[in-house]
Amino acid sequence: MHKPRLPANEHDRLAALQRLGVLDTPPAAELDRLTRLAQRVFKVKTVLVTLVDAKRQWFKSRVGLDVSETARDISFCGHAILQPQALLVADARQDPRFADNPLVTAAPHIVFYAGQPIFSHAGHALGTLCLIDDQPRQLDDGELQTLQDLARMVEQYLWGLEAAHDLQQLQAELEQRVQQRTQELETTLARLHQEIAQRNAYESALLAEKEHFHATLENTTDAFIEIDEQGLVVGWNRAAETTFGWTREEAGGQLLAELIIPPPLRAAHHAGLCRFVRTGQPRMLGQRVEVSACRKDGSTFPIELTLSAIHSQGRMLINAFLHDISQRKADEAEILDSRARIKMITDNVPAIIAYIDTGLHYRFVNLGYEKWFGWKAETITGSKVADVLDAAVYAVACPHFDKVLRGEQSEYEVLMPSLHGKIWVQITLIPHYNPQRQQQGFYVLGVDITERKQLQDQLQFEAYHDSLTGLPNRRALMQSLREAMARSRRSGNSMALLFLDLDGFKALNDSHGHDFGDMALQRFARELRGAVRETDSAARLAGDEFTVILENLVQPQQDSALVAGKLLQQIAAIHSIAGVAVTLSSSIGIALYDGRHDSSANTLLNAADKAMYQAKRAGKNGFAFYGDTTP
Repeated sequence: MHKPRLPANEHDRLAALQRLGVLDTPPAAELDRLTRLAQRVFKVKTVLVTLVDAKRQWFKSRVGLDVSETARDISFCGHAILQPQALLVADARQDPRFADNPLVTAAPHIVFYAGQPIFSHAGHALGTLCLIDDQPRQLDDGELQTLQDLARMVEQYLWGLEAAHDLQQLQAELEQRVQQRTQELETTLARLHQEIAQRNAYESALLAEKEHFHATLENTTDAFIEIDEQGLVVGWNRAAETTFGWTREEAGGQLLAELIIPPPLRAAHHAGLCRFVRTGQPRMLGQRVEVSACRKDGSTFPIELTLSAIHSQGRMLINAFLHDISQRKADEAEILDSRARIKMITDNVPAIIAYIDTGLHYRFVNLGYEKWFGWKAETITGSKVADVLDAAVYAVACPHFDKVLRGEQSEYEVLMPSLHGKIWVQITLIPHYNPQRQQQGFYVLGVDITERKQLQDQLQFEAYHDSLTGLPNRRALMQSLREAMARSRRSGNSMALLFLDLDGFKALNDSHGHDFGDMALQRFARELRGAVRETDSAARLAGDEFTVILENLVQPQQDSALVAGKLLQQIAAIHSIAGVAVTLSSSIGIALYDGRHDSSANTLLNAADKAMYQAKRAGKNGFAFYGDTTP
């Protein structure tokens, strides 16, 4: 049974389904009429309106079926929503995707299935309108069009629910906005009433003291200070009281420099004021500048300052708006510190990290690129990826770039040239979107997996090779033998399997010890490798048993006998091992295979083994063939 895979847009699809609010609701008469109509039109046992949830398929309308839901893993509809057109299964018993599905093998014994996907207004596949029967059948073009038309009617019903849900949500948002706006207006109105009351209370004094001073300055969040040509304070609002700690009564008539200018800056302030009196133009007039100020308690903090000059009652006045930017500076420092920390982290992780835009230009690379490849960040930032990467590496990466630019995460392994030779790198590409869900580019994370690859290769080698002799082991032999026999069947060329057993090895092992026996096996393996062609395969089965596969034999019996004789000569030529005199010989069994019989590798191996014992019984130090025909 094939479980249905998840659509690429599964998260958005489930969200669209949940927004309908239709799951686990009572039956809808409109849909029930439609499913009954479909049952009559198509003459099937069961018609369902199915909605595919995360773990289940739930039936909003059903006719001919008692249950209201089934698991998604065994659903036919889970497969149907993966394609835009209808899914047609003429006979599920003959379809490998569904033949062993419990819905086929047990009740309701589905044989025929036709499922037309139904989509949300945004194009997400929510479920199907499906027909089910326990007899095989086909749909002609007209019936298929009818099924599609009925499915569109289901969609119209669901779209109506979707529109109602959106309208309800919009109404809620509008009500919230109206309520919020009403509260804002009430707050503003209350504040205006308060301002009017304050203005009426102090109007006479304010007009006499400062004819140009407006009540709004009293309520601004920025400090407002006004000084005359001598630098004496003539205006000081409440925000100035809060910001600097001096009350209006304390500040009035005092030198501004002694109130808010840090001592190291007072000389410069005095020089600037004198220049203004002399020229009539403050240097910073109309500009927004950042300077240091001090509070009544002596603490200093940054402010943003804007100056303007006016003439009032025959004298020049300087107005200053001052905004405490301590929090902003702290936030900026935190951002810079955060960036520095992120850079430090990315530069010190044992990986390469980069950001690439949608035009395939590098926008950020960490220090790993310089450590691994010698590429400095300032050199490759802004460069096209194709101009930086090796051509072969870029060719491997291109399909994955296409995938991540489609919004899918991608992962691959690639062999890359580095400062320390070629290394295997596992690359992960992660798409990046802005808050508007527009793709801006993607992140690159690369990890050096060279050691892991080497370990895998080593484990692979050890799994298929004998640790003592370095020859392929029994597992490798059986795989090679099956492949050689398959090639023989395809080509019609004959092959042979030689089964070798050292004569008297147990006595040799008992006389000189296991270590000496191991050296004898290693020497035998070297002679075996040297006596056969590069295209032939030698292997150690176990103990003192070895095999050789000979392929593409023109004269099978003569060719294999020639190799066996050569092996016996080379083994007999071994007169000493580690300075110890020895006499070695081997019994060899030969099984031929001409590719015309469907024989198994085990059968051929058993035949060669029996032939080897024939050689043993014949006096050893020789070879024998298994029978006269192919085993």
